[in-house]
Amino acid sequence: MIKKIILMILMFLIFGTMNACQTTSESSELNLVISGLAQPQEKTFFRTFVKLFEAETGISVNLSYVTPADLITQIGGEIQSSQIQSDVIMVDTANMKYYVEGGLMIDLGELVNSFSDRTIINLFNDSTSKDGKTYFVPVSFDTYISIFNKEALPYIPDTVEVVRNSEDEITEIISITWEEFANWSASIREETGIPKTGFPMGLSNSQLLYPMGGMALAFGATSFPDINDSGAMEAWNLIAGMAADGSIVDESILSTVNQPDSLLTSGILWLSFGHMGPIGSAYGANPDLYVLGPAPISEATQTAGTTAGAWALGIVKGSPHQDASEAWIEFMTEPEINYLYCSGLGGVISPIEEVQNELGTSSTDKVMAVGLASYQGTVRIAVLDTSRYSSWQGVKAVYIALYQRLLNGIALSQDEADIFQNQIDILLQNDN
Repeated sequence: MIKKIILMILMFLIFGTMNACQTTSESSELNLVISGLAQPQEKTFFRTFVKLFEAETGISVNLSYVTPADLITQIGGEIQSSQIQSDVIMVDTANMKYYVEGGLMIDLGELVNSFSDRTIINLFNDSTSKDGKTYFVPVSFDTYISIFNKEALPYIPDTVEVVRNSEDEITEIISITWEEFANWSASIREETGIPKTGFPMGLSNSQLLYPMGGMALAFGATSFPDINDSGAMEAWNLIAGMAADGSIVDESILSTVNQPDSLLTSGILWLSFGHMGPIGSAYGANPDLYVLGPAPISEATQTAGTTAGAWALGIVKGSPHQDASEAWIEFMTEPEINYLYCSGLGGVISPIEEVQNELGTSSTDKVMAVGLASYQGTVRIAVLDTSRYSSWQGVKAVYIALYQRLLNGIALSQDEADIFQNQIDILLQNDN
């Protein structure tokens, strides 16, 4: 595997000779539409790969960003009017059903089968494929992992499975249960007088339901989002117990952010379970400050739980530039390019097995490797389909209200859980 720094150098060398790389014939075009990657740094990073592709192929890429809802309207309108302008779309698995079920995409099976140097994992096949046909090809995916400030290590339960170096220092958490996680939190609170754990619960673009959902899945919740079955109840009442003993950071702090990275960096959180992207950002900024770990398991089930999602590329049916579209998908899934793309994002996993097998020791490689350990271990994974609900924001709001209720430190009753579940169930839409 060519290392990231070498690829970066090659990129700049190629950019410097772009004119020489262009074909003498009229260059092809590619209209690429992305539903997401809204952050400026993400757009800048992605543009690097567009430029490299243009330099390598002579194909001019017209890149645009739209919201998930606007992309559905755009592609639906183009196909209905038979005036197709979009070529490739990039969407996440949570918003993929409309395109697959609607027959709006080209079958990519023949293209994928032609790849002899790469193997794409099948974790997301239920989202990307239908009736034996492949409509999307993943280029990155993510899961949830844990991270621990080294200042917390003196208080770690001796039952936690760890890796130690030659100086007997803990360098990685191999396996941890949610019960150990809670006991560790309690020990920190008892010894320092300060709570050092909690799920961020910012109201704007809340991400709270995902770590809570992973926790419930570990305890045996039937599905996600599922609030009122016995597995979920065990998870909720473990949280309530942690709140009762003062182990959870105050709600006034947790409500200010929707991801843990800033609270990790500031030292407010010492123990965290969250999306590997923000955790990767915190770890990458100061890897000597933390040790990484997989998704925690439940003692009773011996199983971890996590939500997972992928970003994937698909070609719109009737694409005016199908050859260029196939070239783009081939380019982004090429193992060396895909490694650079995923590692550059700092906290995602490559869906290409050849990349997974060649990870090194950089901080981003370590984050990817821990995410892989969670994905490949004994784990229940929920791949989201938000289209099943009339308002995913409404589902998120239910989890915020549930969390706020648990933070009073009183065990949740079955009747209360049933009420929360009903608030989610009324948001379900018919599958027809």
